[in-house]
Amino acid sequence: MLPRAYLLDRFRTDASVLRQRAETLRGSPPQPGPDADTSARMAAACDDVIGMIDAIPVTDDALAMITTLTALIPLLEQRAAAVAGTPAVRAVYAGAATRIREVAAAETGRPTGDPVDHDDEMDEDDDA
Repeated sequence: MLPRAYLLDRFRTDASVLRQRAETLRGSPPQPGPDADTSARMAAACDDVIGMIDAIPVTDDALAMITTLTALIPLLEQRAAAVAGTPAVRAVYAGAATRIREVAAAETGRPTGDPVDHDDEMDEDDDA
């Protein structure tokens, strides 16, 4: 599955499960985990992530796709910081950034923390 499609499917599934949880919890006894309102806010955060990823045009160039996806990481981290008072919602944005890092690492063969080197020329940090 292509990285963009994988991420979209993942967050659509998460949003659906969270909405279902919110609906189930409304009017029922409290259960472990996020309450109905928090679950609904988490689903909305998933929708936000879906919107960001969905806005990325489909391309056959895998490196360009990974580069564009990884460009979302700072925005996702900013959104996570903005909702720091709601840890469960913050986790959606932070988790999205982590998923993108993992997908990028899998696609490029680089460890999760390594930046993608976008040029083809030898740099001083490239091995000869």
